[in-house]
Amino acid sequence: MKRSPVQPDISELALGLYESMLDGASLLPALSAVAGRIGASAFAVHKVRYRDGRPVGSVSTGEGGVAGAGLEEYGRYWVRHDPWAQKGMRLPAGVHDISTVVPPEALRRSRIWNEWGRPNDAAFHALGVPLVEEGSSIGGVFFHRREREQPFGRAERAVLDALFPHLRRVFAAGSRLAMPEEAPQYALRAGLDALPDGIALVDEARRLAFANAALRRMAAQEDGLRLGTEGLDVPDPGTRLALARALTAALAAAAGQLGLLPSAGSLALPRPSGRTPWMVRALPVLRIETAEVPTGFRGAMLLVTDGERRSAPAPALLARLFGLTPAEASLAGALAAGHSAEQHAKRRGVSRETVRTQLAAIRRKTGCRRQAELAALLARLPG
Repeated sequence: MKRSPVQPDISELALGLYESMLDGASLLPALSAVAGRIGASAFAVHKVRYRDGRPVGSVSTGEGGVAGAGLEEYGRYWVRHDPWAQKGMRLPAGVHDISTVVPPEALRRSRIWNEWGRPNDAAFHALGVPLVEEGSSIGGVFFHRREREQPFGRAERAVLDALFPHLRRVFAAGSRLAMPEEAPQYALRAGLDALPDGIALVDEARRLAFANAALRRMAAQEDGLRLGTEGLDVPDPGTRLALARALTAALAAAAGQLGLLPSAGSLALPRPSGRTPWMVRALPVLRIETAEVPTGFRGAMLLVTDGERRSAPAPALLARLFGLTPAEASLAGALAAGHSAEQHAKRRGVSRETVRTQLAAIRRKTGCRRQAELAALLARLPG
């Protein structure tokens, strides 16, 4: 029987994009997280201007690879000679492996590669995502790898395919900030409703401003949480107090009164059914008020995750993120899935000494001194 492909869990990445949009902050940190997920060594956001179907300039920013003054030089001059940009105006919306648009050998023969790209160790492999079109300009994001690095594969393409609707909503909303307030709000609401994790936005008075579709479905189960005008509520008094404290810490951080400690805004909500508890994080939210967006929002975001739904990160992702060998990545994946090192050794038919050696290598490569730190790190990674 042919197995259907597993849809990547991109909820954490999408949430980061919407948080940046809500905060009025730069998208670069959120895009950096996307780049890390797919193993890109660099990324760049471009808004390319075209005249008569040809690129004539670009406003570009990014991280890794050629950045800063290098991207300014690209936008002023080299974009005109970039075969990727020359093809960009004809690309349909979606995710594109640029090697299928401009073959690698054609890129190697190009002037931009020989005079600018190769000397600067610039991008050679790319996944391109055109997102918005404004008159004669097209905006989008490119994720890069160098020539000596492996080309992007199906797994990385699948992550961006799943993330594409969220990227498009966020970029479209950002390009319409001069329009009435309903435009970005509509895009934000639609994007949050598409996430599998529950999200509640609570204002400074602790009133519920918004609950996405996933959270409404969770509350409808009547299994340890509920929704009301006062926001997220739980039946257990002790847990209700812990939730109130987490919300207080997030609101204080949003007001600039203190920094939110990693553990201050996190808690588990027991479920009377006996199923895995709901995992809750309270995060500060501050939208900067500007002339274009006069109605700001300050409060907290409650992120509710179903512990039974979360999948462990794939060994391939762990290998790419931390430079693990296949055997080390397999062990790390088992630990992330909740198995012990001894269980992994028995299942793989290897000695405990071998597994201990692999575990020491994993801790060294991830910078974790203790196994508890490693477990916490793996638990934070997306599946």
